[in-house]
Amino acid sequence: PISGEMKTADVARVLEAARAEAGKVGKPVALCVVNVGGIVLGLERVGDPGTFTSIVADGKANAAVTMGRDSSQLAAMVERAPAIVNAMITRTGGRFVAVAGGVLIQQGGEVVGAVGVSGATAEEDEQIAKAGAAALA
Repeated sequence: PISGEMKTADVARVLEAARAEAGKVGKPVALCVVNVGGIVLGLERVGDPGTFTSIVADGKANAAVTMGRDSSQLAAMVERAPAIVNAMITRTGGRFVAVAGGVLIQQGGEVVGAVGVSGATAEEDEQIAKAGAAALA
């Protein structure tokens, strides 16, 4: 089920946990938290990553929440169903990045948003995003 709403303190907890994990990874990243409607609730740059990483982090988070699954699970769609991915990219105004690093955030068994990370490797982005999402699990 998808519903619920994150409070400002919830967003801060997600960003704090993701920031801590990014510190362990040791690479500059952008962190983006969106609600179930894809609205950005929090955006943070850690360690001065490239400015484009904010756009990618937002796209990963938005892709996850739009499709109701982590963006790593969407990567196969790029090869299997490129027309669907292209349609989603167009429909979301480019805010759809089907690459690991976007993770759903759940509270009480309900999806309340997603966190996206960009700047490290896709696997490291995913690791950081999972740490952030776990703050509300």
